[in-house]
Amino acid sequence: MAGNLQRRYILSVPTNYDNTKAYKLVIAWHQRDGNDNQMYKNQYYHLQPLSNNTTIFVAPNGQLNGKPCAGTGNGEGSCGWPNTNDSDMALADAVVKQVEENFCVDTNRIFATGWSYGGSMSYATACERPLGAPNGFVRAIAVYSGAQLSGQCSPSMPVAYYASHGTSDGVLNYSLGITLAQNFAKANGCNWTTPTNVTSGNHVCTDLTGCKSGYPEQFCSFNGDHTPDPRDGNQPSWEYANVWKFLSQF
Repeated sequence: MAGNLQRRYILSVPTNYDNTKAYKLVIAWHQRDGNDNQMYKNQYYHLQPLSNNTTIFVAPNGQLNGKPCAGTGNGEGSCGWPNTNDSDMALADAVVKQVEENFCVDTNRIFATGWSYGGSMSYATACERPLGAPNGFVRAIAVYSGAQLSGQCSPSMPVAYYASHGTSDGVLNYSLGITLAQNFAKANGCNWTTPTNVTSGNHVCTDLTGCKSGYPEQFCSFNGDHTPDPRDGNQPSWEYANVWKFLSQF
């Protein structure tokens, strides 16, 4: 139960789980029209294979019209994260609490990631639940093609921040992703300069300077539309290796 709603999530624990060892925890928020089953099938934005059994993964399931999404297929129409009255934040709290009660979690290494509406919810989770706050737990996030759709929180405490966005995004404009990055740059104490906007060729990632120690920020600009799987030409997506490298700093 979370926010007076019966919610669900999918949990994946390392195959060699050892209850004497503390594991990282990654919360994978699905996109609009997605669901927890889809996150499980794509291995939590493809991060699970990169984790080498060091990480517990959870995929919460969204809501629609004030009710929990209940579909069991691969995605569900309009299922998302409006976070009305912080109802989806209540789900985040409940999931983290239950996982911590039942498994050995490194509470200094809890991360959130998501694409589109899931990117919005990742941003909201970091903004409302930063590690170091009385009820906080998020150390770093990775936002793919996000915007602020899950509430109006303004970051006041630092959270390490990774983002990517396509310059020709036809769903959530590129500028919306820049705005999110700028908001966290202020909280992270970074020297804000607009990240390099890729104009041709391969993607370009910009590391902001001057950030508080332990709270880096990186923004990757790519030629493309609304996708969590950007590619340089016909090469496999570079995104997830980038994300795992970023999260592995902590």
